[in-house]
Amino acid sequence: MENTIKDLEKSQKEISVTVSDDEMQKHIEKATEEISKSVKLDGFRQGKVPKDIVKQKVGMEKIYEEAAHMAIEETYLEILKATPEMIPLGQPKAEIIKMAPGNDFEYKMTISVMPAVKLGDYKKVTGKAEVKEVEESRIDAELENLRKRRAAYITKDEPAAKDDRVEIDFEVRVGGVKIEGGESKNHPLIVGEDKFIPGFEEKLVGMKKDDIKEFELQFPADYKADLAGKMASFKVTMDSVQKVEKPELNDEFAQGLGKVKDLAELKSNLRKNMEAEEKAHADHELEHELIDQVVKDMEADIPQILIDSEVTNMIAEFKGNISQAGMDFDTYLANAKATVEGLREEWKPSAEKKVKEHLAIREVALRENIKAEDDEITEKVDETLKHYPNAEEIRGKIDMSRFRDYIAGDILKIKVVKFLQELAEKN
Repeated sequence: MENTIKDLEKSQKEISVTVSDDEMQKHIEKATEEISKSVKLDGFRQGKVPKDIVKQKVGMEKIYEEAAHMAIEETYLEILKATPEMIPLGQPKAEIIKMAPGNDFEYKMTISVMPAVKLGDYKKVTGKAEVKEVEESRIDAELENLRKRRAAYITKDEPAAKDDRVEIDFEVRVGGVKIEGGESKNHPLIVGEDKFIPGFEEKLVGMKKDDIKEFELQFPADYKADLAGKMASFKVTMDSVQKVEKPELNDEFAQGLGKVKDLAELKSNLRKNMEAEEKAHADHELEHELIDQVVKDMEADIPQILIDSEVTNMIAEFKGNISQAGMDFDTYLANAKATVEGLREEWKPSAEKKVKEHLAIREVALRENIKAEDDEITEKVDETLKHYPNAEEIRGKIDMSRFRDYIAGDILKIKVVKFLQELAEKN
């Protein structure tokens, strides 16, 4: 077998292969033997038909096609073994150039391979996690949210006022036509929280139960495109008016939330949680900043198959999130007036960015001998699956090899980011 390898754009290789006629005769014999196993002929047991008769019955063309397939598979594996630096991505596309009994067999294949990655001086990365200070006003705001969530609603006969909870029926029309989503029944809101367009909630002040009010308001200029700046007619019916009674902010309130002895401890816990969130956010921002620095000076001819694969992963993850939210994916697409192909096209730039990040992390790991060890992967796999009540059932349903690869990539990223952070601290 002889072969030549030619570089193509987008990290593709064109491999031209010649298999001598002598070598092909071996494949023809193997092909004949394989085909004979399924040949049925009166007077012979299945699988025991003489090869000469098999060749006559099925025809040399079919046998040669099977032999060609065997030759391609065998020589491809030999070429990969001889060139370990050439890591294939996906399946090769083979094209037969010359195939005729008594002659050398020639074919060529095109395959995408893991691209060569050239990095800049990644050891000069700089950056520091900038952790925001948690201001007292933020804690006060969270305490207020806790009070709102535990508020009592007391029906009243007086007109609606600011901070009251009301339930309304409403219709919205533009040019006399009801807009999409422009109708609701028993819709709850707190007057003054400004959840509707400017001016709407002020119109509710003074309305009593069963009152009906019609008015016009203009949609803001930055509202969604089909309604931005347009005048709209509203018709509102007041279904109920309730006074909101929030609990007093004291030790008793704090104790009612559980696991704290007083208001001071509640505030302390809120601060610790917020500080932990800010630290995690700052670390996440630094992680992106450091990886961006490595990617910025990276050179790689990225094969399209990697980008397409990443888009597929993004759509699968998005579909899973939609499902977890209790919505059918096809229904979501219909409501959003979107298509899978449209999403694929829209997300290609983001997918390419992710692929570049993966390649940069992989290259740094290779250069610095950073690895995800088998025991680390197994531990993380077990830790991930134990959160599911039917973990063993899941193991039987998913591709565990692919799942381990995913976990390994996650571990590798964590280690590389830690390495870059340590470099940044020194710089």
